[in-house]
Amino acid sequence: MEYFLGSVKLMLIVYALTAFIAMAMAWIIKLLFVVIRRRGAAELAAKATPKPAGAAPGKVS
Repeated sequence: MEYFLGSVKLMLIVYALTAFIAMAMAWIIKLLFVVIRRRGAAELAAKATPKPAGAAPGKVS
């Protein structure tokens, strides 16, 4: 009976560790998608911003 309880405890520890790793990976992937989405939105906003009439291409004013 002692071996059975030990194996159940080990199973629960492994399950909890696996669940934690899965949640951490899901959070990291979600964060990556947020960063990619924000970079894309920033690039679109930069392209849509009108430049002054006398500005040379590539010149930052």
